[in-house]
Amino acid sequence: MGAFNHLLSARGMLTVAALGLALGSAQAQDRKFLTMASNPPGTTVGQFMIAFTQVVQKNLPIEIQVSTGKPATKSAIDAALQKVDLYTGAPTINWYMQNKTAMFAKVDNAPELNANLRGMINYPLGPYQIITFADSGIETLADIKGRKVFLGPPAGAATKVMTDVVEAVTGLKPDEGYEAMRYDWSSAEVAFLDGQMDVYMVPTSIPSAQIQQFAFVRDIRVLGIPKDAFDHELIKAALQYPGRTVWQIAPGSYENQVNTETVDTIGSWVGIQTQKWLDEETVYDMVKAFFENLDDIHATASWMKAITLETALNEMNVPLHIGAYRYYREQGVEIPAALVPPEAR
Repeated sequence: MGAFNHLLSARGMLTVAALGLALGSAQAQDRKFLTMASNPPGTTVGQFMIAFTQVVQKNLPIEIQVSTGKPATKSAIDAALQKVDLYTGAPTINWYMQNKTAMFAKVDNAPELNANLRGMINYPLGPYQIITFADSGIETLADIKGRKVFLGPPAGAATKVMTDVVEAVTGLKPDEGYEAMRYDWSSAEVAFLDGQMDVYMVPTSIPSAQIQQFAFVRDIRVLGIPKDAFDHELIKAALQYPGRTVWQIAPGSYENQVNTETVDTIGSWVGIQTQKWLDEETVYDMVKAFFENLDDIHATASWMKAITLETALNEMNVPLHIGAYRYYREQGVEIPAALVPPEAR
């Protein structure tokens, strides 16, 4: 009898276990799994993507697998080829692709790839910040001659901007007047902290935790663009691209910053983008969850308070995803004709 009861108990346990596996399998089938290409967590883009992911996963049956390390230019191509679902896009990158120029000059089907991309939410990335340690002997961009300089990742849109800025201000070109350091974002941070380079350039928010960490190690100086350099054709051209603005960085933006005067620089807008094949309901639900939980987003970092429903389409130059388009229409947001997705026409 004892053996019989034990057998029943064992069968009961197996039945419960099987039921648990079945339920777990059903729940897994109910969840949607997405991939996301992002920047490292300490960056402005990384902070945004983490906040977006947390809100989505908390409120929807969606799991997002995040990878970092690739420049946004590569992520845009991956999305256009259905290799990633969500990524950080930029109006400038979309413009480069559409016009087959800059890093896309040799990508014959770049305009066709760009036509596969769709917008979701835009936000201000912040200014391009040009940082050196105060004891480096570098007080202006003109002092970088012969120095080791990080302009951004190879083939990145940020690198193109900073290369043009440096040439406009100093007349110097990479590996001619200075040594251009070729790292991804994460490796460049470590290299700068370790003293392996003299100048670190990055588009990021003010204040930026990423830059503040440098200042906690040694005093920093923020280098600016001289006012007369804004008349240079290279900087004029940079500011003509979608998503580009002029920003100021004030003294005291960071602890242990030695600047005594405001410096001028170029700023940028970016956004979370996707590809046209991601289904309408998924994108609609994610954008809705994001804005319905905007207080949680704003609580993540002070700079995120600039993200609002009213500014979500600013500087966007790629059509909205049909799901995002539906949500904005429901909210009464005025949508420019150029942002209406082909799927809705």
